[in-house]
Formats: sequence, C-alpha cells, structure tokens
Amino acid sequence: MAQTNPSLSVLFEQAYQEYHSLAHRKQDPIHLVYSYQDPLDQELVAFLAAILAYGNVSTILASVKKVLLPLGKNPRSFLRNADLTGGWRGFYHRFTTGEDIEIVLTRLQSVFRRHPSIEDFFLAEKNQTSMKDLLGSFVSRLESEPLPDHLRKISKKRERNLKYLISHPGRGSACKRLNLFLRWVVRPKDGIDLGLWKRVSPSQLILPVDTHLLQVLRKLKWTRSEQATWNVAESATSRLRCFNPEDPIKYDFALCHLSMSGGSLKLPKESAVVHA
Repeated sequence: MAQTNPSLSVLFEQAYQEYHSLAHRKQDPIHLVYSYQDPLDQELVAFLAAILAYGNVSTILASVKKVLLPLGKNPRSFLRNADLTGGWRGFYHRFTTGEDIEIVLTRLQSVFRRHPSIEDFFLAEKNQTSMKDLLGSFVSRLESEPLPDHLRKISKKRERNLKYLISHPGRGSACKRLNLFLRWVVRPKDGIDLGLWKRVSPSQLILPVDTHLLQVLRKLKWTRSEQATWNVAESATSRLRCFNPEDPIKYDFALCHLSMSGGSLKLPKESAVVHA
C-alpha cells in the first residue's frame, strides 16, 4: 500500500475548505438537482445531469435544463407514465441528440415500471461486489431494456454515441459521468453531494476522472497516462483511500473545481510516482 504524504493531506484539505462550497456548487450541474425536493426526483435528475456532464460548464447547465423542461416539476412521476415520443426533438448537446435522450428515458421508464428507484435497479444483481462489476452490470442491463420499434432502429444507428453517453467499465472507459452520479447520490449530504443512496458505501466509490482531474493526477505524479481510463481511476482511488479509507473521493469536487478555476496544488517535492 502507498504511504500517505502528510503534506499532501494538508493540501487536499485546504482545497476542500476553499472549493467545497455553495458558490462553486452553483457552477456545477449538481446545483440543478437542488431545485427538486423528492429524493426520487433528485435521483433521476442527478442521473440525467451527470450523463450530460461533458464539455463547457455553461453549455452543460443549459443542456440539462432543456432535457428537464419536458419532465415538469415531478420528473419521476411524469416519466413513469408519459408518452415520450418526440419530446426532445431538435435537442443537441455536442455528440448527444434528442433521440439519444428519448432512448435513455424510455429505458429508464421501463426500469421504473419494475423498480422503485435507480438504486434498486443498480443493486438488482446480487452476485456483483466490486464497483467495476456493479457498474458493468448496471450498464449492460440498462442497454438491454426494451425499446419500441422506431427507437430500436435509431439506437442501432446511434450505438456508438449511446455507449459514449453511458459508458461501460469493461470497455476501458473511466466512466467519469457514472462515477460522478454515484458520488452525488452515495456520499453523505454535505451541501454538495446528496446522500440519497443508503445501500452503497462511500468507501466503494471510484474517482470520476476527466481531463481536469487527469491533469491533477499527472501533476501529482500518480499517473503518466494521457487518457482517462478505468485503470487510472482505480489506481488514483487507491491512492486517495490512503488519506480517507471510508470516503476516498471526498476531495473530488474540490480538486476538480480547483483545476477548472485555473488553480494548482503546490506539491511537496517528495510526491510519489505511480505508473498507471
């Protein structure tokens, strides 16, 4: 096991104190989730906000609002019984189209007719224990949810984009957005994260590695990789677990917003190198 660097621990805590705040939450997609009071609405909105969390922050926020608008004030209740056909016609968010959103929501609609929550569906396979296996099972089962004929044909044409939108760890992806969603719903409620799920432990979470976090990890010399992969995310989480075994990704929000804001950790010279 890697040794904990006391100086680095202090730097992480300083970043947490500065950036884990309401002011920075307002610049993050999770802020939109706080407009909803029902935990089931929050869970659904968090999922939609997380899978769209790629690209420019202002564009992400605008796109999430457009996706949420047809769902109304009670999106979970609306989704369970609504006709979703054409509800997001004309929507685009970089690689994602309104048809992609309709496919995802139609699959979630099918899930909600059998399961009370995304958490219940996520944990439906009892023989999965590691987060990689849990996520892989979740994505595979979601992808296999039935679609009407017209969406089934579209999904075949959009398969690559849909796999990007909801990525699978077995395909090597770091699954940044799914791990982000899990951070939001699993970590205890603290003004940023929501603490909605009670059957997954924060100790199981994997760091949501994107380009911003990858820059931090490279600066820490925890990886030489130029790509965010599942192995990089697992390796970085293992390092963070040395600082906080019960809550290894406590510092994710702060480190991400530190990087997004153009800040930088002033690292101690003895930071260890890990090749991942």
